[in-house]
Amino acid sequence: MREFVRSRLVAGSAELWERATRAKFLSAIADGTLPEDAFRRWLAQDYLFAKELTTFQAIATAKMPRGPQTLLIDGLSALDQEMEWFETIAANRSLDLNATRHPVCRRYVDFLIAAAYSSPFEVLLAILYGVEVSYLVAWSSLRPEGPYAEFIQRWSNDRFEAYVRDLRAVSDQHQHPDQQQQFNEVLRHEADFWRMTWEG
Repeated sequence: MREFVRSRLVAGSAELWERATRAKFLSAIADGTLPEDAFRRWLAQDYLFAKELTTFQAIATAKMPRGPQTLLIDGLSALDQEMEWFETIAANRSLDLNATRHPVCRRYVDFLIAAAYSSPFEVLLAILYGVEVSYLVAWSSLRPEGPYAEFIQRWSNDRFEAYVRDLRAVSDQHQHPDQQQQFNEVLRHEADFWRMTWEG
C-alpha cells in the first residue's frame, strides 16, 4: 500500500474502500472501452460536484485552526483552477455544464454541505481526506496513457499526492470519535457516484 493511504481511516473502512476506488467506469478507461455517453455524464456531474465541494471547503476552512486552515486555503486555490480546467474541457467538447444534478450527485453534495455546517473541524478534515484520497487512489490505478491520459494525470500527479498526504497528517493530528463514521459515509457516496457514471 502506498504511503499516502497507510491511514487508520482507510484501515477502518473495510470493504467500503474497494467499492469506492474500483469501478467499471475506471476499468473501461483502462481498456479503452468507455462509452462516450458515460464519459460526458461523468464530466458534467463531476463538475457539478466540484462546484459544491468548493462550498464545503470554504465553510470548512472558516472553521479550521490556523495550521489546517492554510492547507485548505491552498486546496481551494487548486480547486478553483480545476473548475476553470473543467470549463475549458467542456467547451472544447461542446458539453453543457449546466446539466441537472443526478440524484446520486445531489445526495453526495447535500451530505457534504450539511456536514460542513454541523460537524466539528476535526470531522471535516476526515471527510475531505476521504473525498481526495479515494479519488487519488482510483485514478492512480490507471496508466496515464490513451485518450484520457490528461484526466488520469490530473488526479494521480505528485502535487495532488502531496496534498492528500498532508490531509491525512492533519486528520491524524486532530482526531475525533466521529471521523471514521463520516469517512466511511464519503466512501459510500463515492461508490454510488462511480456506479452512476457508468449506469446513468
